[in-house]
Amino acid sequence: MKRVTIKDVAVASGVSTATVSLVLREVPVVADATRLRVLAAIERTGYIYDRRAANMRSKRSMTVGLIVTDLRNPYFVELAMAIEVVLQERGFALLQGYSLDDRVRENRLLSVMVEQRVDGVVLLPAKDTTADELHARLGVVDLPHVLITRRVKAPIADYVGVDNVRGGDLLGEHLADQGHRTIAFLGGPRSTARSDRLRGLRAGLKRHGLALDETVATGATREDGIAAVDALIAHGPLPDAIAAYNDNVALGVMTALRAAGIEPGHDVAVAGFDDIPEASLQHPALTSVATYPRRVGAEASTLLLERIERNDLAPRRVIIEPSLAVRASTTVRGGVSTTSGSRRD
Repeated sequence: MKRVTIKDVAVASGVSTATVSLVLREVPVVADATRLRVLAAIERTGYIYDRRAANMRSKRSMTVGLIVTDLRNPYFVELAMAIEVVLQERGFALLQGYSLDDRVRENRLLSVMVEQRVDGVVLLPAKDTTADELHARLGVVDLPHVLITRRVKAPIADYVGVDNVRGGDLLGEHLADQGHRTIAFLGGPRSTARSDRLRGLRAGLKRHGLALDETVATGATREDGIAAVDALIAHGPLPDAIAAYNDNVALGVMTALRAAGIEPGHDVAVAGFDDIPEASLQHPALTSVATYPRRVGAEASTLLLERIERNDLAPRRVIIEPSLAVRASTTVRGGVSTTSGSRRD
């Protein structure tokens, strides 16, 4: 039986072979009506697209790697979905890995990505990652890459992230405005994201003559939030307010407070970062700094695709402005609500 070719599909659909190729590669420039006609012809003729051969001709694998720390954090789920949407529109597939914030595991994953000949990598660096290591893993082989959420000290790569200093500042201002006078910062691995959030929080409080009472560095999970509160309770009286490294930690904080007979919001104000969908569904609803993972993912994908096309560009930075979603967890202390859910930019 004669093998069906791309020319047969072109004849069957009444278009050029170039147009059929665009449809097969999922390039979005083809009109919807034409694309549907080509797809119908492919089904009628039984044509099978040999993507592997096409990739060999183009010298691309049409795959992109994504490495984040832990997909159990809803922030990274939203981010990964946004990245996949942009890549799919350009005909790329996404290969994902999770470092668990371990540098050795991250290096192993990067080696796998290189071995699999991905066309580029979006990377959330593990907490101890250095610029030299990234260069050794990615720069030497000239693999296009974009860093997200956490910076490394040397500007060796494109970077996309939220302005964490500004986010911390917004939260510090809000907590001071609400009359909270003793504030602790709980959770988070020692990283540029954590240090920036702390720096901003301290700046917002300082304008009101306040300072952080205590900080507890942990991981970024709900279990870490529980452990941080247990440590805080063991040390003495609880503060007026707890600012958590992220919403995952904040949810753990709320769980631990209730387990100790302390009501979040009413007895101790609680706030977080990231404004994950679950934040607004809590009781009380959680005040949180919105860090826009979908925008981070879309911007990172766009930068990476541009760098895949041209890898001689100077390092670029996209910094996204955060906002503060004010909710009951920081505004009902003592049983009196001072504001309804609102957003401060």
